[in-house]
Amino acid sequence: MRPSRRVQRRRSLRATAAVVAVSLALGLAACGTAADRPGTNSAAAPGIGAAPGNTGEALDGVATEQAPVYWVGTGDQSGYLFREFGDPEDTSTADPVAQAAAMVTQSTPDDPDYRTLWSPVGTVGTSVSPDGTITVDLPAAAFSTQLSEKDARLALQQMVYTVSAAAVTAGLLDASTAKEVRILVDGQSGFKAFGSVDLSQPLTRDSSLAAPVWLIDPQTDSNPGSPLTLYLRALPVVHDVRWEVLQGDRTVKSGKVQAASPGTDPTVGTELRTTLELDPGDYRIKVTGTDDHGTEFSDDHVITVQPAG
Repeated sequence: MRPSRRVQRRRSLRATAAVVAVSLALGLAACGTAADRPGTNSAAAPGIGAAPGNTGEALDGVATEQAPVYWVGTGDQSGYLFREFGDPEDTSTADPVAQAAAMVTQSTPDDPDYRTLWSPVGTVGTSVSPDGTITVDLPAAAFSTQLSEKDARLALQQMVYTVSAAAVTAGLLDASTAKEVRILVDGQSGFKAFGSVDLSQPLTRDSSLAAPVWLIDPQTDSNPGSPLTLYLRALPVVHDVRWEVLQGDRTVKSGKVQAASPGTDPTVGTELRTTLELDPGDYRIKVTGTDDHGTEFSDDHVITVQPAG
């Protein structure tokens, strides 16, 4: 990805929506395992999960007041999804799934290398059934942009990933529960989303859209102390994976990621967590990898390390 153009970045959100909450008919459930959670000094939301899991096993974390939102990449990463945790702009509802769904349409990602394919709307309704079906009811205005079929399916997956992650993160569904997402438009099924994709059938996560390399933590514009936890994931499709901590053009720290062993699940890949001691200041953390065709994939986040105390 191209380097971020600034260290401190403010989201410009103008949402005045009243998100419609629908009753959630589930009690709290266990979410993920200890291996799926970063350390307690993580700069991201507490208890975030690993990268996007395979279709039926989204490891998206434990309870947190922040909402997980998936964004579409740019440049060479324009066909992949990346997650950020953020504070819901509208808190008029206690429904965490509706809050996250609304953020997909209303919010701006912290990382300037991410984007959304949705148009902003002010009302989102959601419900979750005990069998793992999540229903999202959106106004037609959310689909006002005409997209190609490929981009329309990517936009729908952006919503599917987000609401299923939100349900797991909030403890409304177990991470191992199969999840289908039904998208209604103004209460009706069968809408043609973005002028391209019929919504008659429920959707599930498409694991091929998970970012090949993903810097999970620290998040863009975070302000961690030192030491901090570097947390990343690389899928088996990429090799020669390397991470760097830079100040300007100078590499402060760097390392390599051990390649996935033969036979590794292509939707899981290799995770790395390592603790870094950094002096106070502004840094760019970058992870890169290359596939068999020579295409480079990368993800980078700009952070400010705070002085001790």
